[in-house]
Amino acid sequence: MANSSSGESVIERVVKIMDAFSKGHPHLPLRELVRITGMSSSTVHRLAVDLAANGLLERNEAGEFGVGMKMWELASRSNPLEEFRRRGLPFLEGVHAAVREHVSLSIPDVETGSVLYLERLDRHGTVMNLAEVAGRLDIHSTSSGLAMMAHMPGYVQDRFLAGKLEKTTVATETDPARIRSHLALIRERGYARLAGVLVAENTAYAVPVFGQGQAVIGAISVVVPSTEEDPGLILPVLVAAGRGLSRTMGAERRPYGSRPWLESSSPR
Repeated sequence: MANSSSGESVIERVVKIMDAFSKGHPHLPLRELVRITGMSSSTVHRLAVDLAANGLLERNEAGEFGVGMKMWELASRSNPLEEFRRRGLPFLEGVHAAVREHVSLSIPDVETGSVLYLERLDRHGTVMNLAEVAGRLDIHSTSSGLAMMAHMPGYVQDRFLAGKLEKTTVATETDPARIRSHLALIRERGYARLAGVLVAENTAYAVPVFGQGQAVIGAISVVVPSTEEDPGLILPVLVAAGRGLSRTMGAERRPYGSRPWLESSSPR
């Protein structure tokens, strides 16, 4: 691909344009695309018009650009993440019906140290949940990320813990030794629990989802107001969903920790 004067390829410039759109800003005028991407007006206009002509972008009546139908079409019919989301949705619906709280399906991106959320079913009301569909959060600040990292190979954990661990909030744990200890506890229990980390009033639970070769490929999580936390209800349903989706994705049967949620005391 031809490079620009800045050294960026055409593909890199196109990705910059596509990255400019978000849930809060699904349509953007040309001047905003120029500002966000930092590219020249002529370059953005030329690429945006070409993308719109091929269905990857669209223009509304005000002349603003937005992500086109073709992008959804291509991703839906050929992306394995969409297949995982589709297979996971019935299990999320089952958990949601039982606990009536926020339920999410996510996958790990170890290279960027983030969790990518594929699906979310919401609780009615005003409970804040930062896990947005197609959004990312840090692995070490989320129950989903820790549930997945706990079951990854040791060398992956070592590389992850050797990297820079940012504090998303004041409650985010960034000490590698403490995180390593927490990962060991998650493996023993079979689930992750984080209270008041991303949102002070929330508690989050997550279980890993395994695929072929027992590789961890995702996680199912539940977010609940801490004042309404009921592990005796949440954990059996959540663990059953994780097991069911794992089998659907080709994993062999495996134990899910020591089942401390059956004990009288609440897990900590």
